[in-house]
Amino acid sequence: MRESSPIVSLAAVAIAAAGLSFTGLSSAAEAQACEPGFVAQSTAHRSVRASAQRLERGQWRETAHFANEALSRRNAAPTMAAARTNLCAALANLGDDGAAEACDAAVETNEGGWEALNNRGAARYLAGNGAGAAEDFAAAAALTDNAVVAANAAQCR
Repeated sequence: MRESSPIVSLAAVAIAAAGLSFTGLSSAAEAQACEPGFVAQSTAHRSVRASAQRLERGQWRETAHFANEALSRRNAAPTMAAARTNLCAALANLGDDGAAEACDAAVETNEGGWEALNNRGAARYLAGNGAGAAEDFAAAAALTDNAVVAANAAQCR
């Protein structure tokens, strides 16, 4: 996951300790207040399982590698949907320009899949689209009682 800037964090603490407010810095500090959670989606397919395991460990390049490996072959729809969901998370965490497209594809192929909605929401949040993130988190929360989704819906707006 992304780390907050130590300079921004230190400056925010110093300003808060002095009882002052600085709108620009305050907004940056608030934006870092939520670290959205991503969820892995797995299937029986070897590459998808490997991508899900790497996602859970925060190994974004490896997650993308195994997800792309699954997507490079003709696989059943659930396998492709899970691979796209994991790829969405990996690319978003890598700051890759293709993250939005991968996340949209994950949601399209995962009809009713809360994992894809959650991951697209987290990717949108990281990209600065709080409104889009809140929409996705709310839609995911309506489909599951998963703790990561609930935390994202409550904190990442």
